Amino acid sequence: MEVMTFNIDNDRRNLVDDKQNFNIDFHDSKYNWLQARQYEESMRQVEVHVVHGDGSPVDLTGMNPIFEGWLPEGLYRIIDAKHSVMIDAKNGIFRFDFPAPAFQVAGSYKQAFFRLMKDGMSVTTLEFSLDVMADKVISGLVPSDYITPFEDEYDKLTAIVEKADSKFTEQLINWKNEFNKTIGDLNGDYLSIKSLADALDARLKTLEDKINADGLLTQADFDAQIKIVNEAINNALTQLKQPIPVNDTIIVGRPVSTEHKSALDNLKASIDTDKFNMIFITDTHYAQQSELDDYAPGYAVDHLNNALYLDDSVDVIVAGGDNIDGHNNSYNGILNDEKKFAIELLYGSNNHADKFALKGNHDDGSWRLYAYRQGELDYQYSTPETIPFSKFKSDYQNADLLFEEHRNGDSNYFYKDYPEKKVRLIGLDSNDTPEDKLTSDGGLKYVGIDYMGYRQEQLDWIANTALQGVPEDYTTIIIGHCGAEPTPYDDDLSDPTHGHHTNQAQLNQIINNFINGKAETITNDVTDFEINVKTDFTTQGPRLMAGYIHGHDHKENYSTTVGFNSIGVINSFGPSWRYGDNDGWNLITLDAENHKLIFKGFGQATNRTIVY
Repeated sequence: MEVMTFNIDNDRRNLVDDKQNFNIDFHDSKYNWLQARQYEESMRQVEVHVVHGDGSPVDLTGMNPIFEGWLPEGLYRIIDAKHSVMIDAKNGIFRFDFPAPAFQVAGSYKQAFFRLMKDGMSVTTLEFSLDVMADKVISGLVPSDYITPFEDEYDKLTAIVEKADSKFTEQLINWKNEFNKTIGDLNGDYLSIKSLADALDARLKTLEDKINADGLLTQADFDAQIKIVNEAINNALTQLKQPIPVNDTIIVGRPVSTEHKSALDNLKASIDTDKFNMIFITDTHYAQQSELDDYAPGYAVDHLNNALYLDDSVDVIVAGGDNIDGHNNSYNGILNDEKKFAIELLYGSNNHADKFALKGNHDDGSWRLYAYRQGELDYQYSTPETIPFSKFKSDYQNADLLFEEHRNGDSNYFYKDYPEKKVRLIGLDSNDTPEDKLTSDGGLKYVGIDYMGYRQEQLDWIANTALQGVPEDYTTIIIGHCGAEPTPYDDDLSDPTHGHHTNQAQLNQIINNFINGKAETITNDVTDFEINVKTDFTTQGPRLMAGYIHGHDHKENYSTTVGFNSIGVINSFGPSWRYGDNDGWNLITLDAENHKLIFKGFGQATNRTIVY
């Protein structure tokens, strides 16, 4: 049995130059390969090992491996979701038994890879070379699409129609529900849904002819029941009506433009991969629709794609908060905005780099609630909903620890060590506000757009988990959405029109105690933000911190007034009459030997060097 090993962190290939005549060059021996002869079935098996960059196995528990292939003549596709056998999920090993339809056409597959599905999300392996040798002795297998989710549903539908008893309607409705679930499982995979729908439409015509010929139902009965099936197809196709350009790296938004590609290639060429490298793209304010008429934030995902272009050259890509805009009169609209941005951040590249999202003051969509209370939303007749913290956690899959980071459960704050680079990266949730405190109108008491800050549980975790156990030769970098400078309104929360960063000063005390190796009990008695945090870094001793990097201010800034480097990164805004059609973010390199943070700017961002 052939053994294939895929390293989902380090495997890479160059993009295909001619996408019209798609052709992958497999001359390099690093690629996995398989050969078979036409019409072989079941006996042709491969054992697949999936590993991380360091060679450790990927835990495949709960994942469903799917084989996806584009047959040699480029007309038909294979999407097989049921011929994999999990051998050792914990150690990343499964077997795949290729079915006969995989070997319908002689020649070299245009594209063949495995997709690992879990909870509607997926990550793919690199392509492998799959050659099908001609069989001139046996012939007769007709080439066609072979999509196992569809094949299963079609077999069920055929059985229902052939039986055609008194429970026909009930059975057909049940089938419709199962079919819709299948569509949901394939959501985001344009080719899968489109192929499924097209094939089903063609086969239903054949089925209709059979029903009419055999007299299984009256025409009226058939018309009424088949309407249910057609509605299922139309609902699936509705998901595809808005244009979503798709190629082999971009899921949502436009591919990187020629103009930007040149600048990004120059930036990529400058990267010293021996050093720790991080992209910090913040305040993208993505939205399909906005209440504001002075900018078009739909371009924000295009800007994210610019950053993802460097995925194979950096250690981390961070979306620094205000990832979505929230100026949308549709609650479902802002939910969709957040989900689409999260999918693109997590799955819009080959996932060489870790991807982390911070929560900003726009990410809960609470601007709508603030504006409603200020009388600025004339059309709104009831308290607007905000995005629950749990939804942000779910959309960015915090609980899955996709990049082996450490969190407090599924918290929006985290840390991760990079031993080869001797770096600890700590991400903060600067919108850690009490979600259970409501006003008489049923909405949040502390509206996220203006009420920011930190509470007991997070600060205690930072002081006694994230900042503890840091090796002496490590450098720590802290990232958050809001800046480290306290405001005059942090302890007086009475005015909702001001920005409040409650307990920011107390967080700064914790960080300074970490830097200086001191012990202190830190308290604050602001109502609903009360804290009592014990810190003790005396045993650990002083530690290096390069800087506290943030967004929120929509400008580049720098200060040391809080006792450490507080460094603001410019917003990556959509096109606007204020800012022009420009992106803006930084590639940040840690030069630990010379105690420097080197900021290289893309778009509006500038080059800076910060000494620590």
